[in-house]
Amino acid sequence: MEISNRIDSMTYAIRDVQQAANKLKSQGHDILYFNIGDPNKFDFDVPETMQQNLKKYVNSGHYSDSVGEIRVRQNIANYENSKYNISVSPEDVIFTQGVSEGILYLFLSYCNPGDRVLVPGPTYPAYESAGAITQVETVAYRCIEEEGWIPDLDDIRNKITDKTKLIILINPNNPTGAVYSEKTLKGLIDVIGEHDLTLVSDEIYDKQILDDNVSFHSVSNLTKDVPSIILNGFSKNYLAPGWRAAYMYSIDTENKMSDPYEGIRKLCRVRLSPNTAISLAATEALELNPPHLKPMLKKIKDRRDLVLKRFDEMSAISVIPPKAAFYIFPKIHLDQTKFQTDKEFVLKLLESKKILFVHGSGFGEEYGNSHFRMVYLPQPDILEDGLSRLADFLKENK
Repeated sequence: MEISNRIDSMTYAIRDVQQAANKLKSQGHDILYFNIGDPNKFDFDVPETMQQNLKKYVNSGHYSDSVGEIRVRQNIANYENSKYNISVSPEDVIFTQGVSEGILYLFLSYCNPGDRVLVPGPTYPAYESAGAITQVETVAYRCIEEEGWIPDLDDIRNKITDKTKLIILINPNNPTGAVYSEKTLKGLIDVIGEHDLTLVSDEIYDKQILDDNVSFHSVSNLTKDVPSIILNGFSKNYLAPGWRAAYMYSIDTENKMSDPYEGIRKLCRVRLSPNTAISLAATEALELNPPHLKPMLKKIKDRRDLVLKRFDEMSAISVIPPKAAFYIFPKIHLDQTKFQTDKEFVLKLLESKKILFVHGSGFGEEYGNSHFRMVYLPQPDILEDGLSRLADFLKENK
């Protein structure tokens, strides 16, 4: 019996490389993992308020509404309205089991097989995986590395066809840590408006801005008449990736996308219900300045700065400093190494020094090539150890 073509063609680089690390671990090797953005694997805890809320709701074992209980959606609407001075209603909100579920539902409801979705290049691999599952063509638009990884609006225009349905924005960006200016966002919105498309803005890292001179701008209060869907959740800002708690909401003043958005509600009915206790516990903890936020950001910023300092000492690597989140996306100057590809570099590094990064081409062949992604969530001593091993590896493989 054969696997289906659409699943056989699917890849997910962040966890695919883990299989090689798991094999080494089974042979008795200790591995330093810098591949998955999971704060709870290190010295970050789920906020106390959420822990206490979960105890309160642990007996809430009933099915909730398919899109989330009304009070859950009201909590989210109140929070987003307070953050961005917008007017989202609970009816605009859908609670999902992680942003990844929301991504898949968007592709299923907005696109037919053979349609096109534009994604950032480099991009979070779940978008390309969703394309493979739904037989939708994902096409990467260029993000300009030397200009801080900002979207190339001309490239976006050139890649829009009559089959294009969605344009994806990840802001702050994974894997690059870029944060986009209001000017850049308005330019993108104008391009989308010219072609009567839908904008999907993945804003899961919106509270993780690391520098005082950087501001985050949500498209939710910029889109005007351009239909938009905002994705967000609790995995990153609220340090609870395993809770699988996330949400989307629509901005659609002219009801241009009421039918496909209703399609997402239909998909939610098929999966019956989100986790009732988790959704209540998570959304009741939403506030503009939660107690965990400031110490969390200090830890992440200090670790970002440590990593930048160490990379600056390595001639074979150059990097655009990330402004948000906990990822860094360095460029490997392969001509200064023995390796032909970024994937070969990452796998040989794992084999030799027992440290795991993700090859940049796993975030898109064209725009991720000759890079790798590193998660800088681990404690400073682990970061120092890993980066010293990397430095030694580079010296050994000139």
